[in-house]
Amino acid sequence: MKLRKALKRGVAFSLAAMMVLSTAGCGKANNTKETPDGKTTESKGNESAQKPDSDKPFDGVTVKWALTDNAATGSETKEMVELIKEKTGINVEFFITPTAKAGEMDKVLVSLMAGEEIDIIGRTPLQLEEFYKAAVLEPLDELAKTDNYDMTALYGNQTVKFEDQTYAMPAEKDIWLTYYNKKIFDDANVPYPTAEGWTWEKYVETAQKLNNPEKDIWGSFMSDDVATNYMQATQKGVSAYKADGTANFDDPAFADSTKWFFGLGNDLKIQPSCIDLASGTYPYNSFMVNGNIGMYVYGGWVASALSDKTKYPRDWELGILPMPYPEGSEPSSLTITSCYAIPKTSGNKDAAFEAIKTICENKYTLGYGRVPAKILTESEARTYIENSLLPKFKDDNLTVEDFMTGWFDNSRLYLSEKIMGTADTTIGQIYTEEGQLYGQGQKSLEDTMKSIQDRANEAIKEANEQ
Repeated sequence: MKLRKALKRGVAFSLAAMMVLSTAGCGKANNTKETPDGKTTESKGNESAQKPDSDKPFDGVTVKWALTDNAATGSETKEMVELIKEKTGINVEFFITPTAKAGEMDKVLVSLMAGEEIDIIGRTPLQLEEFYKAAVLEPLDELAKTDNYDMTALYGNQTVKFEDQTYAMPAEKDIWLTYYNKKIFDDANVPYPTAEGWTWEKYVETAQKLNNPEKDIWGSFMSDDVATNYMQATQKGVSAYKADGTANFDDPAFADSTKWFFGLGNDLKIQPSCIDLASGTYPYNSFMVNGNIGMYVYGGWVASALSDKTKYPRDWELGILPMPYPEGSEPSSLTITSCYAIPKTSGNKDAAFEAIKTICENKYTLGYGRVPAKILTESEARTYIENSLLPKFKDDNLTVEDFMTGWFDNSRLYLSEKIMGTADTTIGQIYTEEGQLYGQGQKSLEDTMKSIQDRANEAIKEANEQ
């Protein structure tokens, strides 16, 4: 019922603007072809222009990739389009849609439900669940079988499955790290931490040594992303759902996790308080721009940002470690995967499959500091780090081992940063709202967790009744 109502609200967005970019620049892709008798023909839209005897059977075929304007004009996307063209001969057009505001339905989902022809979408597994429920995704298993393409061999268990069917392939993983400012450690005469036994207990102890209110130095910084509210419960292996499918937020681990996170700023005062974070005084990129924060725990995208000294100029060296983990638990890191799927409305699913194969296998090679979802051997990982990652941090004295322990440690547990299951998106919103009330002192911890539990169960019940 909610989905139908959302569709009605979002119909205005189904006529999203099309911005067409070919690999040569602006304008519509040129699909003109020469026939053996010297005449020319034009392949329009997504009509198949396959060449059976060519090593590029989809040469000249055009696929539509749904992106926001900013994503479509980014340098990484442009290079990916060029690589798709180079490897497959496929032309890429962009189907441009705006980013949905908080509480709004995904604009691409609205367009697909209205029947728009789109060939490629990129989303996280959590986001793709909504697309699957709306029945707008094409299963990939038959396409892979026809192509003799072994998704399991390349990506292990990282493909996105719903009811035993595969609906998306992964391109890169955003794995959380501990980033630290070596200058602040040096000024405080505190030794650089090491990856061995890097627990949250050691993290807090180290942050307390770095903290210096008189000099406006914070030992720690973590933004109030909802994942930080319950991350210790996640790392301890506590599920957000009970065996019967109801919410599990009455498990004490969730209360302990919420209390611990907000206590870092409110009680220990080793980082800005919840009110400071909510006010915008300390935005998410404070570690990159202020230079007064000792340690920062967040996703792998931060490494890519810090490698760009034009955007984030700094006069201090960066250090990296794996994400801390609770003492007594197995070493673990939070992660989220970027995946690619094919909508049912695709006009050429075979060509779209070829294009997303190219994205997923090669995106990390473009040099933007991505952690590939594609399974690499240790030798391949070390070569990638040495050739692609270290040059970006040449002034930071980082090593291959730093990146291996942070991003390529196969003995480490990699856990979803998001709650995934029935009504997960709504539950994330509930946790954010209630957590803020607790963090700002407007609710007790007991009342907060009861509200989260009750509201989550109501959301699960409503979702199951649809």
